[in-house]
Amino acid sequence: MKKRYLFGALVLVALAALARNCRYGAEKQDVPEKYRNAHLTAVSAQNLLKQKKYEEALTYYEAARAEMEHEAVGADKGEDLYVNYGFVCNDIGVIRLAWALYGRPADTTRGGIDPEKVDPAELAAATASLEAAVAFYHRWYGHNPQEYERYARAVSESLANLGVAYKYAGERDRAVETFGDALRFHPKNGNAERSLGLLGVDPAPYREAGERARKQTKKFRLF
Repeated sequence: MKKRYLFGALVLVALAALARNCRYGAEKQDVPEKYRNAHLTAVSAQNLLKQKKYEEALTYYEAARAEMEHEAVGADKGEDLYVNYGFVCNDIGVIRLAWALYGRPADTTRGGIDPEKVDPAELAAATASLEAAVAFYHRWYGHNPQEYERYARAVSESLANLGVAYKYAGERDRAVETFGDALRFHPKNGNAERSLGLLGVDPAPYREAGERARKQTKKFRLF
């Protein structure tokens, strides 16, 4: 029961982080005009999330994602510095992951997560959205190689969330690999490190590999 509870706690940490970290604030970002409507929809979604209005927030997040994917907008292509499509996909995934594990609304007062009661439809939806976030960040970095730090932290966050989804889907090996990738990109990702520990896997080799990779990346960026 303790391990089940702690894995659930990691989802709650991710959910709280979404509400705390303002990444779409219109007043803080000068976005290209073609992204403006989608961007403001994402801002509305995040404001609703801060109020813990998860159902309404998800409606706005999904609307923002649809707007971003419109052929006239193309924010999902990652061809310039606008990175918020990835955050929107990640946030959708975390909300659905919380629902998959805790039900609707997310009942965090119950004493742990029963794997037998995980909602498979919500889990599948969460997984798909988190996978989309990870794929986007890789695509975005291909167009913005000067933005490694931003890329590494963002993709690491989504990988840590995705690892939880894989874990509850019964894909332990895939979960371990995904948590390991999260640490390789960002060695200080505490969620990924704790998640590996809960699976009985030593996170140190992944963390150390991440530290070596970051040093090597910094070295090459000097030239």
